[in-house]
Amino acid sequence: MKKKAGQAQENNRYSDVRSSSLVPAKNSGSKSPAVSAGRKSSAPAAAQDEFDYKSLGKSLNNGETYKKTARTKTKSSKTQENTVNAYGFSTNKSKKSKSGISAIKSKYGILIAVVAAVLLLGGAIGLGIYYIGSAEDHYEVTMADGTVRKVTAEEAYAELMTDKFYSGIVVDGVDIGGMTYDEALNTVTSKLPDKPLNIDIKLVLNGKKLILDFSDATFDYNTRQILDEAYALYRPANADDPAKLIECYNNVQQLKNTPQTYQTAYTVHIESVTERINRVLQTYVDDFSLVKNATIESFDTETKDFVISPEKAGYDIDVEAAAKAVKALFDSNVYVGEIEVPTVMKEPTITEAMLKENFGLVGEEWTKASGNTNRNNNIDKACEYINGTMLQPGDTFSFNKTVKERTADRGFKEATVIAGGQYEQGLGGGICQASTTLYNAVLKANLKVIERNHHAWPSDYIATGLDATVDWPGVDFQFQNDTDYPVIIVMWFDWSDDTVIAEIYGKKLPNGEYIEMYAEITNQTDPGPNEYVEDKELPVGQTKTIRQAHKGITANAYKIWYNANDEEIRRELYNTTYYSAYGERIGVGVLNPDGSYATMDKKTGEITSPIMTVTPTPTPAITITPTPTEAPPPPTDAPTEAPPPPTEAPPEPTEPPETTPDPPPTTPDPPETPEEG
Repeated sequence: MKKKAGQAQENNRYSDVRSSSLVPAKNSGSKSPAVSAGRKSSAPAAAQDEFDYKSLGKSLNNGETYKKTARTKTKSSKTQENTVNAYGFSTNKSKKSKSGISAIKSKYGILIAVVAAVLLLGGAIGLGIYYIGSAEDHYEVTMADGTVRKVTAEEAYAELMTDKFYSGIVVDGVDIGGMTYDEALNTVTSKLPDKPLNIDIKLVLNGKKLILDFSDATFDYNTRQILDEAYALYRPANADDPAKLIECYNNVQQLKNTPQTYQTAYTVHIESVTERINRVLQTYVDDFSLVKNATIESFDTETKDFVISPEKAGYDIDVEAAAKAVKALFDSNVYVGEIEVPTVMKEPTITEAMLKENFGLVGEEWTKASGNTNRNNNIDKACEYINGTMLQPGDTFSFNKTVKERTADRGFKEATVIAGGQYEQGLGGGICQASTTLYNAVLKANLKVIERNHHAWPSDYIATGLDATVDWPGVDFQFQNDTDYPVIIVMWFDWSDDTVIAEIYGKKLPNGEYIEMYAEITNQTDPGPNEYVEDKELPVGQTKTIRQAHKGITANAYKIWYNANDEEIRRELYNTTYYSAYGERIGVGVLNPDGSYATMDKKTGEITSPIMTVTPTPTPAITITPTPTEAPPPPTDAPTEAPPPPTEAPPEPTEPPETTPDPPPTTPDPPETPEEG
């Protein structure tokens, strides 16, 4: 692959060289001009407007015009004068002496006449020999200034066979006329750049531009070839063809007016094109071949929008085709450009558009809370901890692990809880309404429930059979994301109307279908007998209701499927919940006025022991000191003051009242599941 080097070439064209006749100059005394005769030769012009890579280093002149002069013989004279013109060529001038034959005839007579005749005969013979070719021919040439001169073939050959370049030879913009070959080679070579070309080929891979490094490319110039051609221009091979000599001479003269320009070229050598391209593209093969589906990264709970990472198509890269394309550029002498890397696209199966179309609200539930501020605070806190939870496919949600322990530090307050089968005050009371509301949203989203516990008796904020109680740390509510896509829980408490809202976002059910829950009571039993328990803080004889009576209830829960037109498709029994019967639990006071505790019949709640009242104890009037049989030991420290004598004698001793011991403890009822709502 060759390219021209050096400066831009001149687009000069030769002007035709004026015709000149090749006429032999006769050595006679005649002053009339010689008659022109001969032929004119002109080489065809070849147009060449710009440098042709396929003819590197060729002459850029468009044509040549040659002139030839006819060869003419001239007579020699008895005397000749040699002169040298301004161009260094010699010209011969002949002079004839006057004849004295008439005088000889008259003076010497016949003898002299005979001698003269003999001499005339010899002169004629010599003159014939001259005209035959004994004297050298002269030829007309056109000089650079337009004048015509006469030169011999030997003179022309001697001048043309110089060891220097002719004037008017220009290579890469440098006039090397008058230089020797070595001088011209050094001059032209010194002006050639080491790297005449900036190779800038980029690969375009799916819009990304990759630069190929060809900085180690080498360049070979054809300087010697061009100089050889320029040196040989118009230089005759030998002196045997006078017509060719004069033609070359005329052309050399015209070079001074119309220079002949040459342009060197270079060949680019680039190794391992395929290996270079493979090395650059290989780092992208694995990444580009990877197909990435659109994925849900997060969820904006304010806008209820999914934050989606868009899909990415994969590409199989054709490294070999890219290498062939780059080589084709080089073969066309093109070294700057961009090559689109051929690839085969591999489409993702899940796109961002698909996710936006098929993902949204799947299931939701809301329940109405009471007006208890502390209870509603606890529900609000539970919703706050749950809100925005994302479950990836296979993940399990745990209420207790998400909400964690209900403590004051985490924002929970005391409210009514169920513990031991009765209402009490405890931190986190009321959050079972949050777990129940979420449970119903999960059922409508058709997700898999792992753990659900019902209350001791039905709640009044949800249909019987659809509640879900929790208590830290043992009683939990859990469900699993058993779909192939993420699901997000959105939950909050609306203080404006005391409403609890739970929403599940994920992949929508097919064909616009949705699920509603329905529960019905299938059986009820009467409450059990009343329960009586001691209340040691309540005065004896007083009572209070600790727990209302509750019937035993059996309830079935159903999932009902509807189509996009709100028409029931099917219903299925989801589960059955059994609530135990509870009798009324009554607290009976056993605190006697004297601080002791009365006994009670647990079956009837009746007090079985007398009510003990406080009996005042009189102050004794006289204190009788018994007479000691032995003297008491002396006191270690003498009292500083004797005790005052008693003012009254002690009362008569009375018999102690009869007391009934506390009954032995009875086996307590089995503990009931604690509940926080």
